[in-house]
Amino acid sequence: MNILGVLLFLLTTDAFVVDASASTSYTVNVAREKLRGYVDDIGLFARNMPGVVEARPVGDGTFLYRTEKDIPLSGTMTTDFVIGRQVAGDSVTVYESVDRTDPNYMYCRVVIVPVGEELTSIRIDLALRLTRESGSDVHWLAPILGASFISDQMTKDLEEMLGEFVVRSNAELHEAFHREEAGS
Repeated sequence: MNILGVLLFLLTTDAFVVDASASTSYTVNVAREKLRGYVDDIGLFARNMPGVVEARPVGDGTFLYRTEKDIPLSGTMTTDFVIGRQVAGDSVTVYESVDRTDPNYMYCRVVIVPVGEELTSIRIDLALRLTRESGSDVHWLAPILGASFISDQMTKDLEEMLGEFVVRSNAELHEAFHREEAGS
């Protein structure tokens, strides 16, 4: 009877799903028009977002977005996202997994709005969903800690990553525009 119970448990176990999302908003002292080419570059994330090790075109308007995260007591977790890019006007760019049912799903929306002649507002909304057959595919303690706990930790990581992205990308932005102005 115990074997039957274990088999039923194994056959009815749902997938382990981790959801995380974070947002940030900030302003930069650069006119929106000057930002057009700079912020519409997926490489900006690879250069400035902690944990992003690669963001490159793979053809047909899709990109490979690869992340790595050192997981305590577990090692490095590498996750690949295959994403597409959609643009709405000159203010909204969305990077989203081509297949919404992909086990590695990502959604990133960047909204850029002028708020003055030399001031631009940037908002980034980022969401991830990882679906695994077992929680142990995420971390060996995940089945014990639960998807909710892992989701909360991943959300905190995303918030920290976005904070670091703002600092790094602003430094790159100001360096790029300083070089441009010095060369003029």
